[in-house]
Formats: sequence, C-alpha cells, structure tokens
Amino acid sequence: MRIAIVTDAWSPQVNGVVRTLQAVRAELVKQGHDVLIVSPDLFYSMPCPTYPEIRLAFARTAAVGRMLAEFAPNAIH
Repeated sequence: MRIAIVTDAWSPQVNGVVRTLQAVRAELVKQGHDVLIVSPDLFYSMPCPTYPEIRLAFARTAAVGRMLAEFAPNAIH
C-alpha cells in the first residue's frame, strides 16, 4: 500500500508527534508499505515567532497536489 502522511511536525523537531510518526513510518515500511512524508521542510518556511523550533510552511496547494498525484497514495493520513 502507498501511504502519504501529511504533518506540520517533523525532523529536526523533537517532540511526541515527531517520534510517533517516525515510529509509525518505520513500522509501515517494515510491513512493506511505501510511505511519503509531506512536511514543512519540503517547502519554503520560516520559524514561528513565538516557538522558533516549529517551522511555518508556505506550501502552494498546486505543489502539494502534484506531489500527492505523483506518489499516487492509496491512503492519506
């Protein structure tokens, strides 16, 4: 199965969401699934003024759509 995971929290952040998604991705890959992570680091982003560890992405809808269309996921989370 091809699974896309779309998240606003990913490396280099270190928090519970990132750790959980990394574990989920690792398990899905171990089971033979193809996994695409769509995260802020793939787009132009800037630090959140009040929490600089979090990046605010400025992703164009068309770019995200193309990325998902090319990957052709069976499921999006």
